[in-house]
Amino acid sequence: MSQPFVQQLLDLIYKDLSVSRTERERLTDWILDTMPRALPLDTTSLLDYLAAHQPDLLSRLMANPRVNEQLARAVQPVHLN
Repeated sequence: MSQPFVQQLLDLIYKDLSVSRTERERLTDWILDTMPRALPLDTTSLLDYLAAHQPDLLSRLMANPRVNEQLARAVQPVHLN
């Protein structure tokens, strides 16, 4: 069974040695301070946070070939007809 996409993104961020400790701590603080403990973190919330507060991390994820296609689909705006 594959892990949820949001977990894949978090793994990439936390295992990337080029991501500073401060950046990881800011993300951790946001998760702990704003996400309900009883519910899993969702991809949309994570991407919204990264776009608003840590766009460099989002850019790194977008450049990662392991997730770039799936991530591009996740950040596309929804068009209603």
